[in-house]
Amino acid sequence: MENEMLIPVMLAGVFTAMAVLGVATKKGFYVRLGYFLFGGMVMTFNLLGLAAGEGGLVEIMSVGIFACQTIIMYPWVPEEIDFSHEAIRTLALRLTATVFIINATATWLILTMPDFPQLLAVFHGILAIIMLMRIAMILKGGVTKT
Repeated sequence: MENEMLIPVMLAGVFTAMAVLGVATKKGFYVRLGYFLFGGMVMTFNLLGLAAGEGGLVEIMSVGIFACQTIIMYPWVPEEIDFSHEAIRTLALRLTATVFIINATATWLILTMPDFPQLLAVFHGILAIIMLMRIAMILKGGVTKT
């Protein structure tokens, strides 16, 4: 791995671990915080690359899709959300599916770029799987709080 990618890869690992820890401890705040920080990190490093005159369309696309993830996964939410309400459940499914698509697409993009650290595809894959698990929980009716 090149030295210029060392810090982003380490941060990606920390933020992914934070999301996994949040799932393991059933603390939604840490899951959302991990996704929020991960998205902000991707945006920041892509914008720095663009400012330095490196990169192009992939970086611009990454900034756009991870801005969406960062907005959706803002860590603070009201404590009591009634997932039994159809409108809330539908919105939760849409937002969760959006974050899944963002990370699944990032996984695919990284795997198609041989000069990119492939470990990042693993991190995005883990984040995509967490969202698939959440979709299954919402559909099953197992989500009672955020």
